[in-house]
Amino acid sequence: MHNSKILDNLLLNRSIWRGSKPVSKKNLPTGHRNLDVLLKGGWPKDALIELISHQEGIGELNLLLPTLENHTKNDGFCVLLNPPHQLYAPAWEEANINLRQILIVRSKNYDEWLWTAETTIRHDALLLAWAGRHITRYSDLRKLKLATLHNKQNIFLFNQVNTLSLASPASLRLEMYSSKLHELLVVVRKSKGNYRGKSIKIMQTEVPIQHTSLNKLIAPVYPIFLEEYLSQNPDDGVKTFSST
Repeated sequence: MHNSKILDNLLLNRSIWRGSKPVSKKNLPTGHRNLDVLLKGGWPKDALIELISHQEGIGELNLLLPTLENHTKNDGFCVLLNPPHQLYAPAWEEANINLRQILIVRSKNYDEWLWTAETTIRHDALLLAWAGRHITRYSDLRKLKLATLHNKQNIFLFNQVNTLSLASPASLRLEMYSSKLHELLVVVRKSKGNYRGKSIKIMQTEVPIQHTSLNKLIAPVYPIFLEEYLSQNPDDGVKTFSST
C-alpha cells in the first residue's frame, strides 16, 4: 500500500486530531526591495511599528513615502501627529502622494497626543506619530496596538533613541543610522520572525525632502474637533490642525 493511502486511512480515524493549515498573514510592501526581503514581505499588517532614528532628516521619513503613496492613491486618509518639521508639499506631490488625504495635527501635551492617536485609529486612518519629548508609556502603546488590530490599520511611531532600552509592545522595531549621504542603515531590533539584529543599507537617490522648523511658521488653525474633521472628506491640500 502506498504511503499516501496509509495516511488517508489514518486520517479517516476520528480519534486522530487533524490541525488546520496555518493562515499566512500578508505583509504590506514597503516599496523598498531590500527592506521587503529583510522583513519577509514588508510591513506587518494591522500593527504598531516603531521607527527609531539616531538623527533627524537622514531619510527616515522617505522610508514611508511609497507606503503613503499607495495608501492615499486609494483614498486612504493619513494623519501626521507632531512632525518635527514642516513638510515640503511639492516633494510629496512629486512622490505621487495625494495631499488631499493628509492632515497634520499638533498637540500641546501628552494626553492630547494620546487622544489624537486613539481618535485617528478609531476613524480607520493611517497614523504617523512622532513622540518627540513625550515618554510613551507601555500601557498606552499597548492600547494603540490593540486598536490597530481592531481597526485594521497601521501606526508608524517615530520614537527617541533612549527608548531602545525600554520594553515596547510594537510588533516591529527598527533602528536607523546614516554615516554617508543618501545612505540609510536599517537594523531590526524587534520582530516576530527570526531576523532580529539583521540590517540592510538603503540608498536614497532622491533629493532629500526640504523642511523648515515649525516654530518659524504660522500654522493655520481649523476651528473644529479632530473627530469631526476625520468624518469629513477633505478636498483641499495638506491641512494643519492645532488645538486652541
